[in-house]
Amino acid sequence: MDVAPTAAAPTGRRLLAMVFLPFAAAYYVSFLFRNVNSVVFPELTQEFDLSAGALGFLTSVYFLTFGGAQLPLGILMDRYGPRRVNATMLLVAALGAVVFASAAGLSGLVLGRALIGLGVAVCLMSAMTAFVLWFPLERMATLVGWMLLVGAIGALSATKPVELALRVIDWRTLFVALAGYTVCASLAILCFVPEKARPPVRATLRRQIAEVGTILRNRGFWSVGLVAACQQGVALSLLGLWAGPWMRDVADLDRVELAQNLLFAAGAFGVGAVLCGSLSDRLTLRGVPPLLTYLTGCIACTVAMIPIVLGFGSASLLLWILYMGLASFGALSYALLAGRFPKEMAGRVVTALNMVTFLLAFGVQAGVGAIINLWPVVDGRYAFEGYRTAFGLCWLLQVASVAWLAYAERRNLRGQTTYRCL
Repeated sequence: MDVAPTAAAPTGRRLLAMVFLPFAAAYYVSFLFRNVNSVVFPELTQEFDLSAGALGFLTSVYFLTFGGAQLPLGILMDRYGPRRVNATMLLVAALGAVVFASAAGLSGLVLGRALIGLGVAVCLMSAMTAFVLWFPLERMATLVGWMLLVGAIGALSATKPVELALRVIDWRTLFVALAGYTVCASLAILCFVPEKARPPVRATLRRQIAEVGTILRNRGFWSVGLVAACQQGVALSLLGLWAGPWMRDVADLDRVELAQNLLFAAGAFGVGAVLCGSLSDRLTLRGVPPLLTYLTGCIACTVAMIPIVLGFGSASLLLWILYMGLASFGALSYALLAGRFPKEMAGRVVTALNMVTFLLAFGVQAGVGAIINLWPVVDGRYAFEGYRTAFGLCWLLQVASVAWLAYAERRNLRGQTTYRCL
């Protein structure tokens, strides 16, 4: 049943509250789900006797189903609207949390984690699609930045607050509580987000699918999107799992200290997202191409990862804050790409980029675990050589993508002054 307000289109702050806040509630829990294993991993490895490879695969399954669902859900959003699709899929995430909480073995954990990833797959993309429908394109970077700040608050909640919660309740009860919150977020979107009045979709489903191919064949999509996928895919996969073990094994932090460091790193990602979006919008008004701001930020992020690869554990807090804060520049790609395609394709454009990002994140998170597993575990700790090798390969991936962006977009970097680059 459709219960969204449709009589009078809201405006101003009321519009911002009715569109932004319900989607923000959903995106908050999606980020919490994404990063919670970075703190609960000791319970999971002990109770289920998980190796580094098994832990990496389990946690990365979220990214696999998340990424794989992007294009189908993007088509559905362009056809039925972001509100209905997101509200429905959140119920799948709630089911996944219950399955995860009741798991008796690795297979149950994997199934639950997969359903969670599937259910929250369009939390950010539905919000972005709604922003395209309701707000001027010039506000996109700022709105996306604020939404990423909400996601960072979710990541913050998955660090120190989760560590404190686990002193009172067990991890299974925690996931049941998250399932209940997710149901409430679904109802908030369904009941409060207005339905945008727009002309009926005349394109057939076959044509909409064919237009996805047009997006994926667009050279500009890949030149702008690939660096974002590499930057954010690596950063989010590390924050979601391997930053915690790295802080334990390389920086020699205990659980309380690493949870605190993860909290600050996640906060840096959110604050960085707001600053990057606002900075890009302000520089655009001064004639600085958004693409140049994007490239500069991505280069800085790549440089910031070098000390982490080299294992400077004594400065772990500062290193991860700097790296995660600069990783937020990758989010500018959504605003750039939104301006390159028609509005009616917005859902498919942002989900196509998200598909690439999270399939890459799946490969990174699982691959890092597989590489670390090549070295012996000593006293329950993973070898530094494993971290250095795995993180070093991630860094090379980012370097290659930044170099490709600079080469492929060299003409736009010299002459672009608006979001519409093609």
